[in-house]
Amino acid sequence: MICNRRLTSRSSEMNVVKKIYESSFPADERRDYDALLQLIESESAFVVEAICYDDNVVGFITSWNFDEWRYIEHFAIDVTMRGKGVGETTLVRFLSSDLRSVVLEVEPPIDDVTRRRVGFYERLGFVLHTDYRYIQPPYDCDKNAVELCLMTYGAADTCNLDEVTQLLHSRVYGAK
Repeated sequence: MICNRRLTSRSSEMNVVKKIYESSFPADERRDYDALLQLIESESAFVVEAICYDDNVVGFITSWNFDEWRYIEHFAIDVTMRGKGVGETTLVRFLSSDLRSVVLEVEPPIDDVTRRRVGFYERLGFVLHTDYRYIQPPYDCDKNAVELCLMTYGAADTCNLDEVTQLLHSRVYGAK
C-alpha cells in the first residue's frame, strides 16, 4: 500500500528522505540538507511528505502552496522502487488532491534519461514549455544557476510563466 506522510524536521523518516534527496539530485539542484530542515520549520507554504510503501519510506515530495498554484520543488522515488508505479500513484494523488494548477522544473530533454522523465510527467498531463527560457537561481553562494524547463499541469494555456518565475525566484530561491 502506498501512502504519504507529512513530515517535520524532527520526523524519524527524514533520515531516509535525506539519502534519497542527496542521491537523486545534483548539488546545484538542491538545498543543503540543514537548510531544508530549517525551511520545514520556518515556511508554512512549504511541505515535505514521505512516500511510503508497505510502511517503508521509498521516496518524498516537497511542494509549495501558493494562492493560485502549487509548485513541486523535488520529487524522487528510491532507485530500488522505480518502475513499480509508486511515483505515478503518488503524483496522481497529489494532482487530484487540489484544484490548483501545478508547476515543476525539469532538466531539458536532451538524452534518454531526461526524455523519459519528461515523458513520465507528460503522460500524467503536464505540459513542457520548451519555448520559455527558465534559469533556476543558485540555492546559495556555493552553488550554480541551472538552466531547466518549466512544466505545468492544469491551466497551462492561462499560466503566466513570467509571474510564476518571479514568484519562484523570490519565494523559493530567495533571489532578488
